[in-house]
Amino acid sequence: MRSFRLLSIFFVLCIATSVHAQGIGSTEPITVLINPEHPRPYQSISISPRSTVLNLSASTVVITVNGSEVERGSGAVVGYARMGGPGEHTTVSVTVTSDGRTYSKQVVLRPADVSLIIEPVSTTHPFYKGAGLVSSEGRVRLVAVPDIRTAPGSPVAAQNLIYTWRLGNRILESASGIGKSTIEATAPVRYRDATISVTVTTQDSAIVAHAQSVISPIDPVIRIYRNDPLLGPLFDTALTNSITMLSDEETYRAVPYHFSSVPALTWQVNSVASGGDPDITVRSSGTGAGSALLSVSAKGNELFQSADTSLTVRFGEARAFGIFGL
Repeated sequence: MRSFRLLSIFFVLCIATSVHAQGIGSTEPITVLINPEHPRPYQSISISPRSTVLNLSASTVVITVNGSEVERGSGAVVGYARMGGPGEHTTVSVTVTSDGRTYSKQVVLRPADVSLIIEPVSTTHPFYKGAGLVSSEGRVRLVAVPDIRTAPGSPVAAQNLIYTWRLGNRILESASGIGKSTIEATAPVRYRDATISVTVTTQDSAIVAHAQSVISPIDPVIRIYRNDPLLGPLFDTALTNSITMLSDEETYRAVPYHFSSVPALTWQVNSVASGGDPDITVRSSGTGAGSALLSVSAKGNELFQSADTSLTVRFGEARAFGIFGL
């Protein structure tokens, strides 16, 4: 029997078969809309009885959840309930009394959950504490982590579940199937978001979980850091605006963030090209103070993958000495 959202739906008539045949025919007199369609553990739900053959406005409608009445009235009655924990059953019953006849519908819900993890493949520095963000036309790995239980304490193994992946409304046939909890995809270009969703079901379609996420590429950035000869790159603080050289010679490192692959770099000192390595070393000579404009640009292979930054480097200024004369 088909159900657009639920574990099991069965129809019980509390009247004689002959009355059902005369008054209703083969059409189900009551349908029950559950929102959200695939409830998670402990989530609040709304229960909305509907009928195309009964006049609910002229009927008495009673909604019960796990044997307790939650709503009684007529017309567009809506009941509210809270789902149980993982694997716990919630039984929803709707009874409609119309013209002295009683019709019933029962729905058994089992909450299920699935988390959708997005793992973009994009550039950062090796000690970056965060995660790379989605780059334009970059690779993205998506992992579905389900929590589906037939009863409390009885989870279904992830490899035994059916995963249906969708891009928008289009099913990704090759990526879907039993145990296919991960997919890899190419992100869209900048400013064209894509909606990826996954529906996870048991093999008998009795329990369903659903999750979706919007893949939104961002603009990449590039940052400049000091590269200390003893401590290495000082990734804690990115250099911006203007800085003062701490010695007559300093090395700076450029780090591109959120490119789909390592981009080509171009350094410039006072608008003069000065190499394409990640590091650049600058020296001050002579006497007196001055400043220079240090800039770096990065260009990736895909559309909308470019970034640049610059800062003013002051040199020849008086410098304070620490307690060790360093």
